[in-house]
Formats: sequence, structure tokens, C-alpha cells
Amino acid sequence: MNLKVVRFVLALAAALVMTASLSLAHSWFGKSSTKSFNVTLASDAKLSNGAELKAGNYTIKIPENTKSPEVAFYDGGKLVAKERAKVQTQPQKNEYTAVEINTKGNMNIVTAVDPSGLPEKVVFSSSGGQHGS
Repeated sequence: MNLKVVRFVLALAAALVMTASLSLAHSWFGKSSTKSFNVTLASDAKLSNGAELKAGNYTIKIPENTKSPEVAFYDGGKLVAKERAKVQTQPQKNEYTAVEINTKGNMNIVTAVDPSGLPEKVVFSSSGGQHGS
């Protein structure tokens, strides 16, 4: 009976070591996690880097745990645009996902996204890109 207890303890210790190793390996070598949000653009818009977004529904993916994520815009599962952004902490969580747009002339520029459930705003550079005339 004593031998069974020793084997059980050794098996348990081996399982714990293996689980800890896999967890550590995932954090070092695994993909960073991303959060996805659905947004709707009522009219055509551009990102500051010049990428065009047609009016419609998009899924945006924002990498977590970075102050300067590259936000990806997907239409029907197809990547249509990427833009580097800066994360700004806000005093409270956003109630819903909102897209902030500035209008310059006849052009709508996406300036920020307020992701639902997060106390953050993802702000795009308004001076980093070229805008066509």
C-alpha cells in the first residue's frame, strides 16, 4: 500500500511539472491572444494609413497586452485592412463597441474604436498616413 501512495505522488508531481512546463512554453512561444469585436460602418471610411473600408459590417481583432497593437479589420472572414494603434486607458468600461470617425472634407477617417466591455480606447494615428485627393 505504501508503494501505491509513492507512485501516486510521483505521478501527480510529474503531471504538475508537465502542466507548468506547457503553460510556460505557451506563454513564451504561443500566439498572443486577441479580442474580436463586431462593428458597423454606416458610410465608407478610411484608416489613417489610407486603407479604405466600405460601409458595412466588420469584425475587428485587437491583440491583447500591448500598448501599440496592430488592429485588423475583417469582412466576412477576409482580412481587408490593418492599422497600428495606441491603447488609452479610460476610467470605466465601454458599454458597447463604438467607432469614432472624423470627417475631413468629404472623407470619413476612422480615428478610434471603443471596444465593448473594456476600459480602453484604441486610437489610430491621424497623421501617420497619406490621404488621397
